Amino acid sequence: MAIPPPENAHAVPTGSPRRAHEPETWALRALGAAEAEASGALARRMRMHPTDLSAMSHVAASDGRLGPRELSTRLGITPAAMTDVVDRLEAAGHLLRERDTTDRRRVRLVPTESAASEVRGRLRSLLDRLDALTDQFTPEERAAIHRYLQAATEAYHRFATDED
Repeated sequence: MAIPPPENAHAVPTGSPRRAHEPETWALRALGAAEAEASGALARRMRMHPTDLSAMSHVAASDGRLGPRELSTRLGITPAAMTDVVDRLEAAGHLLRERDTTDRRRVRLVPTESAASEVRGRLRSLLDRLDALTDQFTPEERAAIHRYLQAATEAYHRFATDED
């Protein structure tokens, strides 16, 4: 379900020091909502708790640099609850705990190849549809879209790490 921008998306309310958000911002918010809906569907299809799937998504995106403490912070759950999540994922064969090669006290979380393969298989149709969308755009438009999405991703990362 798309979140439409307000009819006056570019209008600034009288007396407001801020400008209204751009249509692209509304579209990005709608994309985020659709992605959350798709993640819920993937969790159901994989018979996983949504928190477990979210944990796996963070682990997969981290290239093996994420430990349980950092993951608990990202998910907003206690370290004790994170231990339960990691234990479940490890028991299900989705995740491995590995010692960091530079700091043996540190544990890194790594997805198993079987888990990565299952996710890729379940997401194949979605990813193929998304790839097909690029045929509608010129190389210059695709470059602009890519720059926008990279900058938007960085804005989300900054928001997540801001202390405000």
